Amino acid sequence: MPTLQSLKLDTVRRAADLASEAVGDRHRFVAGMRNIDLGEQVAERGSRNPTDLDTLNVVSTDASAALDELKGLLSDLTPDERIELRAVMMVGRGDYAGNQWDAALLNAGSAPDATGYDDIAEKIELHDFLMKGLFALGMMEKSGK
Repeated sequence: MPTLQSLKLDTVRRAADLASEAVGDRHRFVAGMRNIDLGEQVAERGSRNPTDLDTLNVVSTDASAALDELKGLLSDLTPDERIELRAVMMVGRGDYAGNQWDAALLNAGSAPDATGYDDIAEKIELHDFLMKGLFALGMMEKSGK
């Protein structure tokens, strides 16, 4: 069973909880918007073209204390901890199976922005990715759930 070397399990769970709270703030924020002009949106590949409304970056940290705290938590992580968090997220996203931890860790560390956190913080599915990743890695039992 894989183990986290630098990152603490409680930190992953806290990041997931904050991401969930930030999504709630985002939903409340978006529900209150009327006739917003998003400007030119970059077309991306996929079944539909996502917009800024598909991420958490539509909500400012002023509007979401949880998003502000999540960004603070991520910025306080060491580069190695961010790489492990990214690997957990990649497993939870389905890029790797739980038994492919070494490959996920290697890939997470080889990305050009591997130690950055802005792209992690803006993911609307971050909570689900982290929790699914912990489950796939067999780490949920250690957390008491």
